[in-house]
Amino acid sequence: MEQPPAEESSKNKNNQSNKKATRLPSPRELVSHYEKQGMETQEASLKVIQDLQGALFRTITANRKSNRTSPDVTSAKLDAIHSRLLTLEMKVDSKPSYPQALALGVASAGIWNAALQLWNSVRQATSTSGSS
Repeated sequence: MEQPPAEESSKNKNNQSNKKATRLPSPRELVSHYEKQGMETQEASLKVIQDLQGALFRTITANRKSNRTSPDVTSAKLDAIHSRLLTLEMKVDSKPSYPQALALGVASAGIWNAALQLWNSVRQATSTSGSS
């Protein structure tokens, strides 16, 4: 029950390609990696963005050397990537940090409790004035 040599060689090629195709870490994994090194969340996010920019630049310049594309095309690609990264960075900066979110929650709970007390006071005042 030996397999034909063609099937064996195709299996060997599949095993080699599986070894070469390693899974890239997700952005959350990268951020948690930098947080484990002692960085805060925002610093870790900025470090991940910086790493991404460097990887993209290396990829584009490597493709540029192999393809010999015109500088205008490369510049346009870099401009598009830069604008996307700026948008991503603005989104990261606009998110509230943990202390800000906590303060917002505490403040909203206080406002809610004050509104409930005011409502109960108005309800009691109207119920006592109507029964007299």
